[in-house]
Parts: sequence; structure tokens; C-alpha cells
Amino acid sequence: MTASSTEALSERSFVRLGGLAGILLALGSLTAVAIYYTLVPAAQELPVTDAKSYLASLAHDSMGTLLFQGVYAFIALCALVGIIATYFRVRALGEAWAFFATLVGAIAAAGTVLASLYQFANLQYLAAHPALGQQAAATFDAPSPVNPVGVMSFALTAIWFLVIGLFFLRGANQPRLLGVLALVAFADLAVGFAAAIAGNQTIMLAAALIAGAVGGPIFWIWQGLRLWRDA
Repeated sequence: MTASSTEALSERSFVRLGGLAGILLALGSLTAVAIYYTLVPAAQELPVTDAKSYLASLAHDSMGTLLFQGVYAFIALCALVGIIATYFRVRALGEAWAFFATLVGAIAAAGTVLASLYQFANLQYLAAHPALGQQAAATFDAPSPVNPVGVMSFALTAIWFLVIGLFFLRGANQPRLLGVLALVAFADLAVGFAAAIAGNQTIMLAAALIAGAVGGPIFWIWQGLRLWRDA
């Protein structure tokens, strides 16, 4: 009985941590969008049309871009905790699918953390070595070795939202509207992934903006409050 009580207490504390992580994720997403449009110089905004101007601007003022990448890594870390905490609230609806979604979502979140930190370190290096010139201009915007064509931030994250959305729609005592919101997030991320494969950065960035400024924050602040309450 003592062991069972300790395990239940440990699970409740983690679910509560997941709720806090979901709320921080929502706030972090809005913060990242605000940083991008207020602190990132125009020459560093995506999609990049002039690599030399981008690198010159980065060498002059890299704070906004680096801060954006750092916050994005924090968001992904919060997502990792929130995704695992959500597992404890949906596993009764289908153990196998819940485990699959959690595994995929956790890989996506961890991969996004690594991709963001890689980008942070890469941009920090380029900002400190502006003399690299043509060589840097040819390689700075190369595909990420951790997150090629957005497979972590778009494709795998979309799969998690799809499974969780179906759970919320079909499960008893689950918020149907939250399920619909999850499916909308899935559709948005799927479009973003398709655009990344096609090389259409405009659509890809639009999908990322919708996910980061609208869909993601609404979903996670709602789910975060639910996890905190349920714990």
C-alpha cells in the first residue's frame, strides 16, 4: 500500500509538472512570436533573400535571432514534459495508440530541442566570424542535420496531434472542442511539412506562425490547465 501511494503521488506530481509545462509552452510560443517581430532585424527575417545582408546583419546584431532560437528550444522542452504527462490522461482510452503517439511526440520534442540548439550555436558562430564571407553564405542556410525538412517540428508533431485529437473526440468525458483544435493543429503542421518538402518557405513560415501564435498556445494553455487540475 505504501509503494502504491508513493507511485500515485509521483504520477500526480509529474502530471502537475506537465500542466505547468503546457502553460509555459503557450506563453513561450507567444513570447517567441513577439521576439521575432520586435527584436529580429528585418535583414534576418525568413525567408532569407540576400545571404550576405543576412550575415552582415547577424554580425552587427544577433541578440534577437539568438534569443528566438533559445526560447524555441525552451518551448520544445516544455512540449516534451507536456506530451508525456498527457499520456497518463489518455492511456486508458487506448494503451497502444497512446504509447505510439507519446513515443513519436517525445522524439519530435527532443529533436526540436536539439535542432534549435544546433541553430543557436551555428548562428552564434557565424555572428562571431563575419570574415567567413562566401563560405558562410553558402552553408549557413543548409538543411538542419537534426530536423531536415521539418520532420521533427512539423511531421512527427502532426502525428501526435492527430492521435490525441481523435482520443479527445471519441473518449468519454473528454473536451471535444480541444480535440477539434488538435486536428486543426495537425492539418496546419501537415501543410507546413508538405511546404517544407516542396521548398516553399512562404507557406512553411505561415504554417509555423499559425501554430506558434494561435493553435499551439490555445491548445497547450487549455491542456496545461486540465493537467494541473486533474493532478
